[in-house]
Amino acid sequence: MATVVLRPSSLVSSGNWRHESGNGFDVAKINDEDNATYVFNQTANQLFTVNIDDTSGLSGATFNNFVVSAIFQKHGGRGADCTFQVEIGDSSSPTTFGSIADTVFGTSNSSPTTISATAINFGGSVSDSDVDSMVVRVTTTDNTQVRLFELFVTVDFTAASGYGNDINGVATANIGKVDGVATANIEKVIGV
Repeated sequence: MATVVLRPSSLVSSGNWRHESGNGFDVAKINDEDNATYVFNQTANQLFTVNIDDTSGLSGATFNNFVVSAIFQKHGGRGADCTFQVEIGDSSSPTTFGSIADTVFGTSNSSPTTISATAINFGGSVSDSDVDSMVVRVTTTDNTQVRLFELFVTVDFTAASGYGNDINGVATANIGKVDGVATANIEKVIGV
């Protein structure tokens, strides 16, 4: 099995959020792998929803489970701790794939803390287009405020069978033949 990390790609909606250097919600602040940039809720109990990156070339893969991870801290001196819940869905419903209680994503730390939730099985047959339409909704809870530095989803999958190496940028799962030669008959491609 292999994994791919998917990060927020665009904003669907947001409540009263801003980023460290300006007004409004900026998705780039939570997908840049930089703990110097973040978003925070200006008032308690706010939510936002973001689209997640596409799986890029995993057509035909079997999607097993996913883990939601966040790097966050309580926002300034506002309260003893911070908590938020996470819902993971698709374009039809923000909870299609599941939800994670605020007891998982909570901290009293004033410095960045990384928490990864327990893996959630996709269940049933989930296609790459289902995963490609994944959305994540974060809702702060218990009248708390949070600084969110990073949010990402690690998807565990089993690649579709095909040739064992990418060729000219074409993903393994999408290679069945090379110039009409069946995969089983290919030992090397130009010395690879």
